[in-house]
Amino acid sequence: MKDIFFPAIEPLKENRFIINFIGTNIPSYLFREYKIFNNGDNLIFTTKFFETVNFSFNPIEFFNITGVVIDYLDPIGQVINSLSFTVTGSNFKRKQSYSNDELQLNKLKFIIKKDSLKLKYENTKQ
Repeated sequence: MKDIFFPAIEPLKENRFIINFIGTNIPSYLFREYKIFNNGDNLIFTTKFFETVNFSFNPIEFFNITGVVIDYLDPIGQVINSLSFTVTGSNFKRKQSYSNDELQLNKLKFIIKKDSLKLKYENTKQ
């Protein structure tokens, strides 16, 4: 009987990431989520982050953002790969209301420059 070899794998979990912006400093632990998707020929990146009593975001800094680095983490928090890209068109949204008792969220939306999209470690065949 022939031995069958199955490579050990560790699937990535969707809650193991760190986002860093190029052009402004937003603490990475404030990010709640992100999405990358296409809208026609455009590749879109959206994310949300909350503010704290110790960190307030000045919306003018939004216009300083030129790029994004997303680090993917293993189960013990080590960076196993990174996705980086530069951004072009962008939108910012912040909403506050006395009728809510919600977290203060800032919503960001960018168009990704497709030719700038790079993985730090290219995939190799196992």
